[in-house]
Amino acid sequence: MTLYNYYSYKSKNMQAYLPSKIYTGEEIIIDKFILVRNGIILGILPLNEIPENAEVIDLKGNSIAPAFIDLQIYGGAGSLFNTEPTAETIQKTYNEISKSGTNHFQITLSTVNLETMLKAIAACHDYQKNGGKGLIGLHLEGPYFNPIKKGAHIEKYVRKPTKAEINTILEASQGIVTYLTLAPEMCDDECLNLLIDNGIHISAGHSNATFNEAKTGFEKGINRVTHLFNAMSAFQSREPGLVGATFSSNVFASIVADGIHVDFESIKISKQIMASRLFYITDAVTADSRGDYKFYLNGDHYINDAGILSGSALTMMQCVKNGVEKIGIPLEESLRMASTIPAEVANLSNLGKIKAGFQADFVVFDDELNIVSI
Repeated sequence: MTLYNYYSYKSKNMQAYLPSKIYTGEEIIIDKFILVRNGIILGILPLNEIPENAEVIDLKGNSIAPAFIDLQIYGGAGSLFNTEPTAETIQKTYNEISKSGTNHFQITLSTVNLETMLKAIAACHDYQKNGGKGLIGLHLEGPYFNPIKKGAHIEKYVRKPTKAEINTILEASQGIVTYLTLAPEMCDDECLNLLIDNGIHISAGHSNATFNEAKTGFEKGINRVTHLFNAMSAFQSREPGLVGATFSSNVFASIVADGIHVDFESIKISKQIMASRLFYITDAVTADSRGDYKFYLNGDHYINDAGILSGSALTMMQCVKNGVEKIGIPLEESLRMASTIPAEVANLSNLGKIKAGFQADFVVFDDELNIVSI
């Protein structure tokens, strides 16, 4: 008995997707179709087993993969979340990134005061309460940084964490804060444990940690690193820094694959060392000059008032394409770096794979890696 015989197919809400290739996140499959019912994948089956009452969606020779997941993006369509921490900004962001295959994301807030952080948390709750799509949580990038490595973040907002402030954030969050980037050397054990014990994924970044400080942070439960190489202590001969600690540990790290934030050869070396621990983020901002954080498009990246590199103009599909064409990563692995691995990093057990029981969230593309609408 085939898989779909276990289900009632009188439902009208059933689709059979017919692609050229299926990149499942685990393997590449050809000459089969994906059966979906009520938004859930039932299985990948032979072409001669398409149910008669299924809606057939012929992808006309194009390929299919799990939809992309971006764990660090700051806004979209001219609305920066820092400037406008509202549900409307989150909706604009989703509307923009979903066109390029990203169906799930963590809206990201740069270093700000507590009042704005609480507004951002409330906006995320509002968005989800009213049926907003795609938002898996809020990524607080800061404010617990080492000011030496603040990058484009505003120094007056950079501070050390306190138990009182963290408790205020946790009380408002109720699970919406999913990810927090901090400098390990700036956070004491009490504050770090409070964050980790409440289910927030801690990522090391904007840090001047020594190799030993970074390794100690990893041992305490920091198991992610934010935008590898950018705004962190470098790998040097006598002090391997946070980069070296990342290479020599079992932590995940995000990377901005535009060739500007990080040279493509550095990404290639990092991938050879880290394998499936390395994944893409866009780190994308949007042109917005209304608030404290001002971003201006400068060719293929963004700068701030001081001319400092401040964010990318990437999409996740461009990351995938750069991975294949500029770095030499096989397509199936580059796709995994945009979906399967981020899903694992964010503990999203029903996303990032085309597999029975997973959500039917797909990206469809042609042989030139252009997005195809379905």
